[in-house]
Amino acid sequence: MLRYGSFLIATLTLAISAAMAQETPWHLGVARPKQPAPAAINTNNVKPGLSTIVVAVIDSGVIADHPSLAGVLLPGYDMLSPPNNLRGGRSPNFSPDEREARCGNKLMSAAFRTHGTEVASLVAGNGTDGVFGVNTAARVLPVRLFGACGMSRKDLLDAIAWAAGLPVAGVPLNANPARIINLSLAGGSPVCGPDLQQLIQTLTERKIFIVAAAGNNFQKPLPEPANCQGVISVGAVDAENRIEVYSALDKRTVVYAPGGGKKLSSDEPWSVNKLKIATYDLDFFGTERAMTEFRGVGTSFAAPVVSGFVSLWLSQRPDRSPADFWQELPKFLRNVQQSDKCPDCAPKGLTANTAMLQP
Repeated sequence: MLRYGSFLIATLTLAISAAMAQETPWHLGVARPKQPAPAAINTNNVKPGLSTIVVAVIDSGVIADHPSLAGVLLPGYDMLSPPNNLRGGRSPNFSPDEREARCGNKLMSAAFRTHGTEVASLVAGNGTDGVFGVNTAARVLPVRLFGACGMSRKDLLDAIAWAAGLPVAGVPLNANPARIINLSLAGGSPVCGPDLQQLIQTLTERKIFIVAAAGNNFQKPLPEPANCQGVISVGAVDAENRIEVYSALDKRTVVYAPGGGKKLSSDEPWSVNKLKIATYDLDFFGTERAMTEFRGVGTSFAAPVVSGFVSLWLSQRPDRSPADFWQELPKFLRNVQQSDKCPDCAPKGLTANTAMLQP
């Protein structure tokens, strides 16, 4: 797990060569008569509606020149304030800290640098090199919240407010307010703080959706922000519809989505059990290069799958509210294998169906 202050990035790092690429990533489903992975969300044949939905990715920042994100990104903002911001303060530069950036004697993990880019690609990747977002017509609003020196709670609250189009002192108003805010981070308080809960309530009343990773706390209860009321909390399942051992385990978890894990023993095409993401790594000469890989593992990556799903549903009728989503959610649920470690849990996964296309 990757720690930022009291929060963790809900990511585990495992990689599979891009040579194993499929035309459509397994977590989105496959065209008939092929059999989809048991955990696939089956949106591959669902076309986006006429409305373009903005999804904020509040994360480590996004590297804007990745080919799989061409045409996807909106002007974002760096909401990280001093002393945690190595660049000195908030600015329109939403890129992450440089590779091998240091906070004092602490060296930043390369996974921190690429995390936001990878999350964004699962929401709305344009299909280049096989990285397809759930909704390729969505637009991503990149908001940098943390870097090599961590983050503060005030920055978290300000980042969420700014992404939603609310005024934040000292920062220009966001010209592209998000309808969906993706938070692929976890590890705050075991009880949602009143400051965060009040903000979420305000956004919910403005028809803004909050999606948060359940966290990679190995079957412990939901932490903030996933434990806040009104948040769509997302746990992780493997390709065969079993809750991953690293995922938080809590009866309050709203939904489980493909998050990947170790390679499965079957011969099925989804046995890779990683999500294909847009990322960066060093080549033989030590130069950072854009690449695509089956690397994504963690509830950090399950959350943007759900954010993309909600954006696809919302694109059909943008007037819908979070209350409408909660009312319609049962139409898209399927059973997930129950864990004997949580007898009170009734885990559900997401799958698209004809209800996705109903006005």
